[in-house]
Amino acid sequence: MRLKKYQDKDVIIKRRTLIIFSLLFVLVIGLFGYQSYGRYQDKATFRIINGKLKMTGGSGDIEFAFYNGDQKLDTMPIQNNEEGIVFIKAECTNDAILKWDDNNWDNIVINNLKKTKTSCSLYFGSKTEKICASAGEKSGACYLAKKSDNDTTNFTYDDTNDTNLRYIGATPNNYVYFNCEEGIEPSIETCETWRIIGVMNNIEDENGVIGSYIKIISDKSEQFEKGYSWDSSHSSINNGYGVNEWSEADIEKVLNDEYLYRRKGTNKCYSGNNNSTSTCPDWTNAGIRDESRNMIASVKWNTGTMPVAYDDNLITTKYMYEVERGSHNGKELCLENGGGTNCNDKVTRTTTWIGKVGLMYPSDYGYAVGGDIRATCLDKSLYYYSRDNCCENDWLFYILRTQWTITPGSHPSYAYYVFYIDSSGGVNASTAYNADVVRPTLYLKSDVKIIDRDYEDYGSSTHPFELDYNI
Repeated sequence: MRLKKYQDKDVIIKRRTLIIFSLLFVLVIGLFGYQSYGRYQDKATFRIINGKLKMTGGSGDIEFAFYNGDQKLDTMPIQNNEEGIVFIKAECTNDAILKWDDNNWDNIVINNLKKTKTSCSLYFGSKTEKICASAGEKSGACYLAKKSDNDTTNFTYDDTNDTNLRYIGATPNNYVYFNCEEGIEPSIETCETWRIIGVMNNIEDENGVIGSYIKIISDKSEQFEKGYSWDSSHSSINNGYGVNEWSEADIEKVLNDEYLYRRKGTNKCYSGNNNSTSTCPDWTNAGIRDESRNMIASVKWNTGTMPVAYDDNLITTKYMYEVERGSHNGKELCLENGGGTNCNDKVTRTTTWIGKVGLMYPSDYGYAVGGDIRATCLDKSLYYYSRDNCCENDWLFYILRTQWTITPGSHPSYAYYVFYIDSSGGVNASTAYNADVVRPTLYLKSDVKIIDRDYEDYGSSTHPFELDYNI
């Protein structure tokens, strides 16, 4: 005989109600947790208000700490502070990534915020400490930064948000042996003599990693001494005057192929309009040697230009620095004005280029000025650097020779203007086909070291800096 299970309808109803309530509770808590998690799974922005951080677009228990070296600070330093303190690095828990913008300290963006209770420590310090942290304590960049601490004659930091360290004056001790014969002691006889423009900060390499790099330029390049076109073109393209896009420029192809790899190739050397050619050097003997090539960093170069028509009075050094890193190219004004035969090329314009060998910027030339006249010169247009002894106090000036820069010019009727430094010391823009002096310019890898020597005039033309090739 099987007993019938006792069932109480009231008990069953109560149990079902409890189960449903429990499920709803779990669901609500889960949704709340999901929303809380969602707040942190992307990013958050923090505004700086009176030295304090305020989160916009969310809320949460994220903690911040600020340090100057080992000293903890009550508030975050302001941008362009009197002490010269700059941002160095950030360390966050929970794999969060703090994105810092040297151009704007008013906003801090934190990516990968997947958890609450995240803490970030922001470290500030001197400009030298920033370079050494970015490039490495044993790097040549750190060596120069430390050297600059006691040398205000040869060095200064520029007034950009990147605070680049630059060699200045008419005759700074910024010579360096480069492209030396391999396996032989560096000397005037076995090496080329280049010059150090300075240590450039916030440079992005080909993988998108930001760092500080030594930037060097050929002193007096025999290979390019007679002058070559920046670019030339067929008579049917921009009237044969060339195209002002660096990534497709004739001289860019030569520099980053035959010259860089020390070989004969298919790229021609041009020296006039309508694709007029010139005899190239023997690149197998005149190009970059293997060991030196391995020292060159592949980085992002800025190839932007002015958003308005070229104006002699507008191009101050700082203005050019900003537009070089801007979003405007050398053809857009011409297209906006209707185009025409001087603007009919089909070349796609860009404002950045990733590569190894480029040319100096107009701003490199401007910021190289030194002496008592420096402040006066930096306030004036680069076009007028031929006055007030500006060019005479600028080591990048090449007397009686015109030099190309990497920067395209802007004009409402032409798509072939390029900036150059004229033989009298002013900066101007003209046709790309002109045959002017080309001075190869490049960035050294961060792990390239400068060998320490006891010469009092180390870095002079008599005792140029020596690089550690064991990289």
